[in-house]
Amino acid sequence: MVSIASPTWLKVSIAKESDRLQIARLCRRAVGRSDYVFRILPRIIARGGLFLAWDGNALVGMTNFDRSVDGSGWLGAARTDPDWRRRGVAVFLQRKIAAYAKRRGVRTLRLWVLSDNEPSIKTCESGGFRQVCEAVHVSCILKGSKGRRKVEPSFPSQSLLQSVLKSSYATKIQGYIGYRRHFMKLTEALLTRLRDDGEVYWIEDSVLLVSQPERTFGKRQSSSTILRGPLAKSLNRAKEIAKGMRANILNCYIPYNTYEISLARRLGFRRSPWGRHCLVFEKKL
Repeated sequence: MVSIASPTWLKVSIAKESDRLQIARLCRRAVGRSDYVFRILPRIIARGGLFLAWDGNALVGMTNFDRSVDGSGWLGAARTDPDWRRRGVAVFLQRKIAAYAKRRGVRTLRLWVLSDNEPSIKTCESGGFRQVCEAVHVSCILKGSKGRRKVEPSFPSQSLLQSVLKSSYATKIQGYIGYRRHFMKLTEALLTRLRDDGEVYWIEDSVLLVSQPERTFGKRQSSSTILRGPLAKSLNRAKEIAKGMRANILNCYIPYNTYEISLARRLGFRRSPWGRHCLVFEKKL
């Protein structure tokens, strides 16, 4: 593994509302005018976890830090000015965020990159991250008014939750789950927390997570994760649960597997261009 040196003169700050114009300019230069970050930028800034890298008064990079429900940290929305790529800006921000997170009791950081993004993969490895699983993000538009019967969450026993940790489905994704916007390690404590939050559903041979809808990009969107059970039945059951919540879109991370991707497509799920093949990385602090 080749280590990438970080520019020692860069400064770091946490984004404020007054930085928004420069952040928007960075996003346009790094991704283009279609960057999804534009639509959620006020919310990201308000959360107080967007780290900025500065060369004097010039904004050259950014990475967002967020907390997952299991207490781990999640890195996202990483952008580097094209003139500064391959010069250690991303590693600089990762190290600053790692120090910040560790002081606040975070012991694990995670993120994902696309499988064909070789520069970002090298950056992760240079920053001490290791790959732990791979997945694909799929989504389904929930149409029609039929079947919009509210399904109440069930409360599986601890013994059932323990069996989920050893399910064949959990094994396919190396014991990690993609839920809402983050990946987390599947543990009994996490499942108990989500169960107590009313997001676990036990329907016949399926155990599912389905989140309450959040309005994102103008649509009510729910997230689902299969914990146990046949893929086709489980995805259809997740769709019915989400419909009962009046969601417009159901999102799901599934293992990167040709058969399962094809089966999900037949059920109306489509691969998201931005999450077509995700490599999940993890770093212990």
